[in-house]
Amino acid sequence: MKLSDVVSAMHLPIYAEVPLLVFVGIFVGVCVHMLRREGTFDQAAQLPLRNEQPPRGPR
Repeated sequence: MKLSDVVSAMHLPIYAEVPLLVFVGIFVGVCVHMLRREGTFDQAAQLPLRNEQPPRGPR
């Protein structure tokens, strides 16, 4: 019996498929989360463009 026969009988592809499914699930979840909070990012994008005076404190 060869080592390749033993390894092929162990059904190892499941160890590659499970992390792939977990990654795809997390990726889809992050994408959905980002699309739902679109207004928050528009507000944050305008922060550098505001014309406010910086706070003056002791230097």
